[in-house]
Amino acid sequence: MQTRLADFIRDSAEGREAEAILRKCVHCGFCTATCPTYQVLGDDLDSPRGRIYLMKRALEGAPVTERTRLHLDRCLTCRACETTCPSGVRYGRLVDIGRAVVEARTRRGPLERLSRAALAFGLPRTRLFAAALALGRIARPLLPASLKQKIPPRVEAAPWPPPRHERKMLVLAGCVQPALAPSINAAAARVLDRVGISLIEVPGAGCCGAIRFHLNYQEAGRDDMRALIDAW
Repeated sequence: MQTRLADFIRDSAEGREAEAILRKCVHCGFCTATCPTYQVLGDDLDSPRGRIYLMKRALEGAPVTERTRLHLDRCLTCRACETTCPSGVRYGRLVDIGRAVVEARTRRGPLERLSRAALAFGLPRTRLFAAALALGRIARPLLPASLKQKIPPRVEAAPWPPPRHERKMLVLAGCVQPALAPSINAAAARVLDRVGISLIEVPGAGCCGAIRFHLNYQEAGRDDMRALIDAW
């Protein structure tokens, strides 16, 4: 793919990286077979191929609209598309760069900014999220059906086997999982215990950084990642 990046990013480290990634894409469309948003929505602009086109235009200085931002927001950053790309396009890294550029060149409405800020502040804080979830469960009978089905009932985790094996594995407790689905890690610990591996949660590791990074609070997300590395 030919590229002509705009002056604002051409000579930067991210610009050079984005250009190298873009030039690998041949728009073959193999990525659409493994993209969940394309499978659901059927819009090429909600596929990796379409988003690459939108990001290319943004990086080349074309006008960026709220529609462009919407298509990038819908990306789950699951990177399933990379598994079927014959050219080895690093889509996940490209969408990180593209989202930052598009975010800087558009402006969200006040309610959207507030909701995203609340998510970025509340979700990585385990105790705060647990308290909010508990309140939601109390109010669940009074909520409309569309919200009610999004609040799962409380599930108690089954016993966690004590560490007793020579082989050990570390696991991240996470930020929302201890309150939302505590049984997952406990179940994994029991399975691994049966095959002679002790699963140990790393205390104080906190959030992996994905929540804030993917909400385009990228530096805050990197702070979470650095804290996680230090804890591990």
